[in-house]
Amino acid sequence: MKAWVGSGAGAEVKFHLDEVPRPTPGPGELLVRVRAAGINRVDQFPTVSHFRHSPASPVPIPGLEAAGEVVEVGPGVSGYRGGERVAAMVQGGCAEFVRFNAALAIPVPDGMTWPQAAAVPVSYLTAHNALMALGQLPPAGSLLIHAVTSGVGIAALQLAVLHRAALIIGTSMSSAKLERLRALGLHLGLVDPYAGFADRVLQETSDKGVDVVLDNIGGTVLNETMRCTALGGAIVNVGRFGGTKAEIDLNLHAGRRVRLLGATFRTRSLDQHAEVVQKFLFDYDRALADGSLAPLIDSVFSFEELPVAIQRSLQREQLGKIVIERVG
Repeated sequence: MKAWVGSGAGAEVKFHLDEVPRPTPGPGELLVRVRAAGINRVDQFPTVSHFRHSPASPVPIPGLEAAGEVVEVGPGVSGYRGGERVAAMVQGGCAEFVRFNAALAIPVPDGMTWPQAAAVPVSYLTAHNALMALGQLPPAGSLLIHAVTSGVGIAALQLAVLHRAALIIGTSMSSAKLERLRALGLHLGLVDPYAGFADRVLQETSDKGVDVVLDNIGGTVLNETMRCTALGGAIVNVGRFGGTKAEIDLNLHAGRRVRLLGATFRTRSLDQHAEVVQKFLFDYDRALADGSLAPLIDSVFSFEELPVAIQRSLQREQLGKIVIERVG
């Protein structure tokens, strides 16, 4: 099969289209013909162990999420047959075929496009787990989303709107992007998350602070984030755009009784990952089916244009998911 294989990292990353062995589904796995694959920041570093040492992707093939049609089921799999539309978090999704455990499959509604389906797994599973399971966002609660214009940030915004959050505040470096997100339900956008946001959040919440913070920044803003988190509230770290280290004001942490939580899929077992998928589907499968939850797509490139799609992501000008799509 054809697959994109990468070398290098970041701005120096190089990809070439190569012939690699078509995978065979093992016990409990599905083999899927890829119709679309989402592009994520980690795709800029295709030779890290996240790709290179995975049994599902023995060569460094980028692609952490893909959508397509089931073409083969492995031993012990029930409930799936050829032709069914599915999406999942995967390893090696930028290829003609990809295999993954059936427990991780997200059914794709007939009315959803392949690019939309490929944009669901990473951002929406991450955001849902962070907001609901970890952050425990209450109905009519308040939420601060750092880097709301990121993929996970937009997903969190959409999920919070459907959850009927009373106040959703987002930070970003781009006033233009924040303005566009008002149409998706963002109540207040704050430009430059590295300065002055805490005072504005406290002002908007009558000095109470927000119930939950979805934190894509971390490091440099952690203490200010704690300062505008409600007593007993939660900060869920899903990204570290502002650095991986911070000096924590423990008096502030204790005084606000903040729950400081981390979220990643890299240390989850298969069963834990599958539980995240099932909880997301329980809450939002109907919204996916009726279109009330639809990923925001920035741009769609052909399968052969992966290097162009990666360059688009390196520019960091997109709003929404960048996707490559296979036709035929």
